[in-house]
Amino acid sequence: MTQNIPLLLQNFFTKNPDIRGARNKGLVNRRALAKYIIEKEQLDINRYEALVTALRRFEVEPVPEETLRALKEINVSTKDKIAVVYLEKTEEVLRNVIKLMKVVDFNKNETLKFVQGSMSFKVFVDEHNVNKVKELFTKKDIIKTYQGVSELNLVFPKNAPQIRGIISYTTTELTMNKVNIVEIITGDPELMIYVKEQDLIVAYRALKRLTI
Repeated sequence: MTQNIPLLLQNFFTKNPDIRGARNKGLVNRRALAKYIIEKEQLDINRYEALVTALRRFEVEPVPEETLRALKEINVSTKDKIAVVYLEKTEEVLRNVIKLMKVVDFNKNETLKFVQGSMSFKVFVDEHNVNKVKELFTKKDIIKTYQGVSELNLVFPKNAPQIRGIISYTTTELTMNKVNIVEIITGDPELMIYVKEQDLIVAYRALKRLTI
């Protein structure tokens, strides 16, 4: 079956934001890129000329100026030594989750975030509170515990929800810097991104570059 080249290119640039950015800046040789795509996508070499022609005509949508302006207004803060506890999604677990309020000292700015997923509950706490959390649940209730996590808290400008692609552009920047995102929580006007502690510095610097 003949592949739809424009669709193939769109998917390729979506998966490779670093190449997309370089191409938009005119830094990529079209013929070299065509050879690279053929190799990576395992295409028939006979599609080479068609691919070169398609690249000449194909335009990757640039980041809107409105998005770039909004990115400069983001405030970024960090917090490390976070743990994520994944719990079974049952009524009994939900009842015990309420007891977490007594475990966390909000006056000391301790972390407590609760997320209900379609298959499980997730609790975000400081690592020093993990054992207190585990005491509230049985071993059967706890699916897994992920420690060594850091939080990047991004506070967006008030008009961010109306700006198309601002969150996508932010997470793409982390992908381009080879940062693995562990979890994401959104709550207007905040975006909380969780990464491995060893990736925190790289992630922070990447996001701060967006604000310059």
